[in-house]
Amino acid sequence: MRGVAAVVIVIYHFGNVQLATGGTGSFYRIPYGYLLVDMFFMLSGYVMALNYHEAFRNLTGKGFANFMLKRVARLYPAYFVIALFYVAKIAAGLSGEKLEMYGAWDWLGNLFMLSGWGLHIMPIIGVAWAASAEMGTYLLLPFLMPWTQHKNKSIAILAVVVAVAGIYAVSFSGRGSGGSLDVVNGDSFYPMLRAVCGFMLGLLIFRFGGLVDRLSMTVQDVLVVVLPLAIIAVSASDASDRLMYALYIPLVAVLSRDGRMAQLLFGNALVYRLGIISFSIYLIHPLFVSFTVRTWRHFGQHDWVYIVASLVAFAIIWALAEISYRLVEMPGRKAVVAWFSPKQPAAA
Repeated sequence: MRGVAAVVIVIYHFGNVQLATGGTGSFYRIPYGYLLVDMFFMLSGYVMALNYHEAFRNLTGKGFANFMLKRVARLYPAYFVIALFYVAKIAAGLSGEKLEMYGAWDWLGNLFMLSGWGLHIMPIIGVAWAASAEMGTYLLLPFLMPWTQHKNKSIAILAVVVAVAGIYAVSFSGRGSGGSLDVVNGDSFYPMLRAVCGFMLGLLIFRFGGLVDRLSMTVQDVLVVVLPLAIIAVSASDASDRLMYALYIPLVAVLSRDGRMAQLLFGNALVYRLGIISFSIYLIHPLFVSFTVRTWRHFGQHDWVYIVASLVAFAIIWALAEISYRLVEMPGRKAVVAWFSPKQPAAA
């Protein structure tokens, strides 16, 4: 599912540029495409519960430190290296920003991946607010995990109510840019709240996932098809991003049961590989939006020029994401863990 979400986000951002109408509208629209970021949050919450719910029952300070080290090792190496390319692009005058726009607080906040924490930090990688907010959510996991996985169903249901209320608070904040839930600006804590609530819902999907098992395999397979179609219908009708968000919850739940149709649509080799490199795809793709616009302007400002340039950009992004995963993400993950893990004494 991460692979599908990453691809839709790329297509969404390449369409959300002002070309066809003289700078007053998008080239094409994918209504509520920004919500795929919330899908990332839900998926991350589910995966954390799947892998760590037992470990957090008797969590120690050392165990949590080891958990956070693995999370930093997962996200930071690719973030840091890719951010250097954004800095180079700004320094070369190839973006609308200038290095002088960033103060010492901004540089410090970007270095420590804090742009999504509501600390008034201007991000170098605009989309990295989501990874930053997710990192902040990990710090809350010693509180969120016991609450959402509590054996007392009433306590867990209270967590559901709080998470849904938080998402509604974000949607009514009036800070959304592309829609009511498209709240990303780092001058408030709403982006962090958006991430925490999505993450909580992922944790809760794991907690109540057994409810899906009461459905027959045939019904689950039907839902795997019907729910994405319903999401597409909501998008096409431009109905409500809150409605689309609500549909994500049963979709993640039914996909988590790993049924036949889930495997066919989301577990095939292509989609799975896109999921593996999805983090690098997400961070890299905004680098190429402005280049694609420049290509459109250079070659006559025809729609087909922008479409062809976008397809070329997609291929480059995919290739660079593979390189990033192989040469940065995986080696970086091992290096960070090796550098900061306690050294074992040599055997006698």
